[in-house]
Amino acid sequence: MGDFSAFLATLNGYIWHEYVLYAIVGTGILFTIWSGFCQYRALTHGPAVVRGVYDDPNDPGAINHFQALSAALSATVGLGNIGGVALAIALGGPGAMFWMWVIGFFGMAIKLTEVTMSMLYRNTDNPDNPHGGPMWVAAKALERKNLGGLGRAIGIVFCVMLLVSTTTGGNMFQSWNVGELTEEYFGVPSWISGIVLALAVGSVIIGGIKRIGKVTATLVPFMCALYLLAGIYVLSVHVSEVPAMLLLIVKSAFVPTESAGAFIGGTAGAAFVFGMKRAIFSNEAGQGSSPMAHAAAKTDEPAREGIVAGLEPFIDTIVVCTF
Repeated sequence: MGDFSAFLATLNGYIWHEYVLYAIVGTGILFTIWSGFCQYRALTHGPAVVRGVYDDPNDPGAINHFQALSAALSATVGLGNIGGVALAIALGGPGAMFWMWVIGFFGMAIKLTEVTMSMLYRNTDNPDNPHGGPMWVAAKALERKNLGGLGRAIGIVFCVMLLVSTTTGGNMFQSWNVGELTEEYFGVPSWISGIVLALAVGSVIIGGIKRIGKVTATLVPFMCALYLLAGIYVLSVHVSEVPAMLLLIVKSAFVPTESAGAFIGGTAGAAFVFGMKRAIFSNEAGQGSSPMAHAAAKTDEPAREGIVAGLEPFIDTIVVCTF
């Protein structure tokens, strides 16, 4: 197990290398400029789309915009917003929160762009069950450049990598935390929690994207509302400390924290790196999983669903993570 852990640590060093983070941030800045600051469109036009103002029952797709947004958020709002934020602050100090805001802002442009592209290249041979994602974008887009073989190869690599990611970071990490907490606080053996989770999730997934959309559209708003209400209560109890906390977050983002002894990191550089890592883990901007959920949305306007997806990093990182 020691050798295996060392292998994972080495692999993690490549996957979460600083240059990978810089590439993602650079992509977000590029998409922001190219799109004319699409974040504004997402915040102003997105809510109307989610409410169904532009819905057309004749459009291809299986779920509505709100269900697609909920399905995507169900994979992002969770431990990344609780344990992830705590880990970022423990490793990088309070300034990590500031850089999470920055990544959340640029992540909106990445999400909007990747989902729009996914909608452009999705397969709608069966209008009631469309499917798409980065693998379809790579295969179809490069085929236009007479590089279809390369595109399919990239698509296969992406699918394999995403399966590994969802199995480990998406499922094993979540179920392990739930099992540990239920055993510690309620005395329920973790393996029982694992079986219950497997049965519950399996019953939803087997029902297909329509059942996933209906379940997440019910659970995710309730989950977010409960989380925010709890956060409002905690902040109201300590409301006198909020201004100083916000000042500390901004100050610590650029200068070493005065309380560096309380953190593993505490330097401005650590705040920058760990804030970026946790924000990207939290909102999954650029990972490619979100476009697969949005590809099932009922619409004939690719950019419309992209605008809906642009709301995800705002809700997940800028709002929920801040609370």
